[in-house]
Amino acid sequence: MNIFTHNFNPNSNSGPNKFTRQLFAHLIDNDKVNIVNNQQAADVEFCLIQQSASKVKPMLLRLDGIWFNSDQDYNFQNAPIKYAYDNADAVVFQSEFNKILTEKWFGKHKNCYIIRNAPDISYVDSINPEDHLPELILREKREIWSCASSWRPHKRLKENIRYFLEYAPQDAVLHIAGNGAIEHDFAGWSTDQFKRIKYLGELDYPSLISLYKKSSTFIHLSYLDHCPNVVVDAQSAGCKIVCSSSGGTSEIVNNGIVINEDEWDYSPLKLYHPPVMDFDNCVEICSQFNSSISECSKSYYKVMRDLL
Repeated sequence: MNIFTHNFNPNSNSGPNKFTRQLFAHLIDNDKVNIVNNQQAADVEFCLIQQSASKVKPMLLRLDGIWFNSDQDYNFQNAPIKYAYDNADAVVFQSEFNKILTEKWFGKHKNCYIIRNAPDISYVDSINPEDHLPELILREKREIWSCASSWRPHKRLKENIRYFLEYAPQDAVLHIAGNGAIEHDFAGWSTDQFKRIKYLGELDYPSLISLYKKSSTFIHLSYLDHCPNVVVDAQSAGCKIVCSSSGGTSEIVNNGIVINEDEWDYSPLKLYHPPVMDFDNCVEICSQFNSSISECSKSYYKVMRDLL
């Protein structure tokens, strides 16, 4: 099957592009698809979030989420996504949360599926932390906790730190990866507390996987997140997950703690002013749910094949 892609950058390490790169690598390796640059030569078009050209062939839209921050012009931001949504012959949502949210705003789609993000387990297993992490982390004797994101206010880095300081063993250390963290995020902690918090900055993908493999626990208390790939990867590397009940993150967790938050009515809100969390209001998750890029790619392939 020949595939023409919209809005896909294989050189980007953003969550949507990284996942799509792994998806197509698996399909290509299994002789299922070829990526073509000519729309007329394609059998199916694969659109990542929004179109980069007018549709010519049947098109699958893979959504990452939509905009709803009341401090931004969300109607303007959503317009190209809504255009692709209305044009698409099939839509893939990352989570049940994404499906409900999008249908509340855009209306129901005639042909939609929920296919949650999944890890490339063989790649994760192939990573040797000794090859990618500095000696300081590799020789760490204390228990390691970690978190990673492109840090913005709704990712709630301060809540991640607060949870770590309140619930991690007293001699554990928290390694924070990702760009965007600012001095404000680290304010208010004592010198002794701050000694247990290490900011690593942005890491490449093999180094991130290596960090997860050295960690016992991965904290992701982001507010109204969709289906974060960092959680998918950290869980596949063996981490216990701590996440919020808001959004779709808890749908992909099979070993961890979910902090319960108030239900959201899907109306616009100040996303960058998330609520403070009550860590005592939580539930533990231990399920048999497992996923892999192999099973995930079969689901995507079936949807594209059905479009023919």
